[in-house]
Amino acid sequence: MDPIEHGTEIFGEIAREFGSERIQNPQRIAEFFERLLSATGGLVILDFLDAANWDRIEGFSLDGDILTLVYHDFRDVEEDEVQKEMRRMVFPADRYLLSFAVRSLAPVVFGDTAIFLLNGHTKTLKEIRSMYSSGASEMDISDSSFFEKRVIRKTDEGWEVRGFHCTPIYSLAVVPKNFNFSSGDSRQLLFHYNMDEAVNRISSVVDSLAATDPADEDAICEKVNTARRIFESVLKIECCYRDVEIGKAYSQILLGDLMKLVKKAQSVDLGQFYGTIAGLLNEFSHDSGKPIVLERAQIAALLVQLYSSRFRSELGDYWSRRS
Repeated sequence: MDPIEHGTEIFGEIAREFGSERIQNPQRIAEFFERLLSATGGLVILDFLDAANWDRIEGFSLDGDILTLVYHDFRDVEEDEVQKEMRRMVFPADRYLLSFAVRSLAPVVFGDTAIFLLNGHTKTLKEIRSMYSSGASEMDISDSSFFEKRVIRKTDEGWEVRGFHCTPIYSLAVVPKNFNFSSGDSRQLLFHYNMDEAVNRISSVVDSLAATDPADEDAICEKVNTARRIFESVLKIECCYRDVEIGKAYSQILLGDLMKLVKKAQSVDLGQFYGTIAGLLNEFSHDSGKPIVLERAQIAALLVQLYSSRFRSELGDYWSRRS
């Protein structure tokens, strides 16, 4: 089938082959990309959380858990000097890539077709530098966003531009060519999917605390610390949504920094709320010697749930708009 005219059909077939559940095995994700590129010749859309996009995926590789997608590779393309000069006006490097420590691939079904979302694990600047310094005569790593590094390096094979995503947020969407879906639509889908997941996670914490023995202090603290991590994740998603500029890497920015940044970007003053929730969460994160009270733990988790649901509501009902 032609991937431009029948992309939605191809994606639907692949979704049925690989199932409706999230895939977390890197090798299985590699099998997905092998099947996808074989069926489409790489003629798909790759949309990014920041609304950037690719119009193709020329290839991929998996090295351990590092998945690399290839946008353009001009090394073996036959070009005369004029063609090369014209191409370099738009694409000056020899290769354009995207890499990340792949975590999962999630299908989102739309009728008879599907869109596939991807997320990863974080890597530090030191880890990224270590991965790509070998074989490079020149290399520069800069921040493209707070969750993406840009690695530009020169090797014996030419210049290479590589984006490296460093976030567990779902930040990529693989979309059929003939699906009526803009990069803005994909951006909204990614925000909604991330927030749906966050709301489901904090709801599970609230339910779990309701069934926890008041005397089991370790279990109570563990659940509140899970709520804290979810709250940090929600604030990071909100920073992306509100285009807040963050000067630290994803894994380095802490709760207090996040609340200050989001507070500045909001039209409603939630300073008192942030102070209250931070105080409650801190009670269960440190060995203060004070009593561990289940009711206060429940209040802390409920406040995270309230905040997450409030922000999720601000995004609107995406699914009804797309139906």
